[in-house]
Amino acid sequence: MATASESATSSNGSALRRHWTALVGIATLIAIIALVVIVPGLRALAADTWREMIAIRPAYLAVIVALKIAQSLFSALIWRNALLAGWPQTPVPFRLVLGLDQGQDAVNSVAPARAGTWAMLGMFVMSIPGARAPKMLAVWAVQSLAFGLFAAINYTIVAVGLPNRTQQGGHLTEDISGFVSGRPVASAGIAAVIIALAIVIAIKGRRSLRDARRQVREGFAILGTPSRYIRMIFLPTRGSFLCRVASSVAMLAAFGIPISIWTVALALSAQSIAGAVRITPGGIGITQAIDVIALRDYAPAETVTAYSLAGFAISAIVSFSLAVIALLSVNGWHGTLHLVRQRDPSATGLHPAGTGGRSLRHRASRDHEPTANG
Repeated sequence: MATASESATSSNGSALRRHWTALVGIATLIAIIALVVIVPGLRALAADTWREMIAIRPAYLAVIVALKIAQSLFSALIWRNALLAGWPQTPVPFRLVLGLDQGQDAVNSVAPARAGTWAMLGMFVMSIPGARAPKMLAVWAVQSLAFGLFAAINYTIVAVGLPNRTQQGGHLTEDISGFVSGRPVASAGIAAVIIALAIVIAIKGRRSLRDARRQVREGFAILGTPSRYIRMIFLPTRGSFLCRVASSVAMLAAFGIPISIWTVALALSAQSIAGAVRITPGGIGITQAIDVIALRDYAPAETVTAYSLAGFAISAIVSFSLAVIALLSVNGWHGTLHLVRQRDPSATGLHPAGTGGRSLRHRASRDHEPTANG
């Protein structure tokens, strides 16, 4: 009997962790909106990107949004499967994963240095009992492995197929390298952060190296079963990448930029490079400059800038909308209010995701039933 009680307590504790994680995610997204409204520069940027987005023909816009949503669902599925492989005894609900995954994209749209990604990893750790950073980082590496493969294929296409086509306009790699090296202060800051992290990891690693190795092995365990990895990670990643390719094609077509294997490969490469050097909030400025460098042989700078801003706006709006809807659905609006007012799981009627709303409605109907003495 004690075992059943302990199991119920553990289940309630896990559910409570996830609902508080969802609540923190919603609060973060609300703070982003407040930040955009308050900061004049972000407010002007939001107006510019919105203007470029609504200039797209409705048919193109509908297709792009649908592809972005499909890409987001595949991305959440990859993360959910990677977390399930790492913590099979503590499955994380798909809606919570979708909310946090899209929430990180929304945060990254206004925060520099991929702050949203680190926040998402921290929230995953918070929502899974017993989760630790080494294992979470290993799971992140597993989740990213197939994406790295597709990115490498895309870079190979650029490297092999484009040298003769870009000879007159200059070399793409040299232009991008010059663009990044022209910011010595930012580069020095990034180097300092990397060195500091290396020192911290070295100090901490000496104290718990054995445990960290065990956790990393557990995080990489799915790679020992290739068929499982292909089914759970690789195939959804392929779906996500194909949606990304299709949305890039639709974006190029919407702005009249010629569509070919070269322009699509350049557009995808520019997105990846801009994400890697995201120093300013959302990479704004850097992203547009890299897009212009990549596509300058195929369209005027003004057209490419409009294309880049519109893509940024669509991605940010889709990510924010999906994140809010998914996180609210984890416990429902009424469940969220109960969670804020009372921390006791038995008082809030919290249950695993998907049953919270029904539990609260059941409690409400039960409390209003007349008693035998009434």
